[in-house]
Amino acid sequence: MTSAKRLSARPLLWVAMPLLGLANQYLAVRTAHALMGQPFGPGWFALAAHTPWVAAWIGLEIVTLATWLTVLAQLSLSAAFPITALGYVLVVGMGWTLLGEPVSLLEVFGGAAILIGGWLVGHEPVPR
Repeated sequence: MTSAKRLSARPLLWVAMPLLGLANQYLAVRTAHALMGQPFGPGWFALAAHTPWVAAWIGLEIVTLATWLTVLAQLSLSAAFPITALGYVLVVGMGWTLLGEPVSLLEVFGGAAILIGGWLVGHEPVPR
């Protein structure tokens, strides 16, 4: 595999995958709020099928899958997967900024550890 081809997956991995994961989680929260109070059963599925959040979520999952498959076609799983942990940090940030969820100092330090660990484990030097 050429180094140019390997490099083309990095922006997808570092930018697109975390942002797609963040958007997926946002749509999950919106879907959960739309279904709040609805007892689980056939009616729950019917209501879920008719919420615009679920349709958007399914479409976004398809885009996310195609992006992930593109990344995996160009990078090894052991190099790509640890970087997806960036999504955990973004979700905590989204919860705090958009949803008003509290964030503790321990979560901030944990997020920093996730970022450092993801970079260290997922950093694969580009072959010459």
